[in-house]
Amino acid sequence: MPTELPFIDEWETNLAAPADRVFLSVAQRIGLGFGGLGPRLFSRLLGCENQGATYAVPPIEGQEASGFRVTKVDRPRELILEGQHRFAAYRLSFFVDPMAEGGSRLRARTDAIFPGVRGSVYRALVIGSGGHKFIVKWMLRDIVRQAKRPQNE
Repeated sequence: MPTELPFIDEWETNLAAPADRVFLSVAQRIGLGFGGLGPRLFSRLLGCENQGATYAVPPIEGQEASGFRVTKVDRPRELILEGQHRFAAYRLSFFVDPMAEGGSRLRARTDAIFPGVRGSVYRALVIGSGGHKFIVKWMLRDIVRQAKRPQNE
C-alpha cells in the first residue's frame, strides 16, 4: 500500500465527553461497522486485502476487520485503519482532540487512491455519489450517541 495517499475528506464534530470515552466509542463503532456477514461478504467481492475478523475493543495494531487493518493506536487520541482492494487503497483515521471543560473534538479523515479506469469508476460510485460522505457522517452521529450514554450501559 502506498504510504502517501491523496486526501479525500475530513469531517468533525464536538462532543461533551472526555477524550478516552470518545475514543472508546470510536473503537466500538468500528467493531460494529465492519463486522458481521454483510461487510465480510462485501469485502470478499471487492477483493479486500484484509479478510480477517480479529478486531476487538480496545483495538491493537495489526488487528483486522473486514476490509481494514489497524495500523496505529494512540489511545485516546488516534485510531488509524488501512485497507486495499481491486479498486482502491485507503486510510480511515480518527483523531480525538481534548477541549476545554472535558469535551472533545472528533475528526474522521479519509485518504485514498483509485488507480486505473476501474478505480475511477469506483471513486465516482463511492465518493462522487455522496455515499462515502453519508456513511462517515452517520458513523460520527452514532459515535456521538454512544459517547453520551451513561458509562454503565
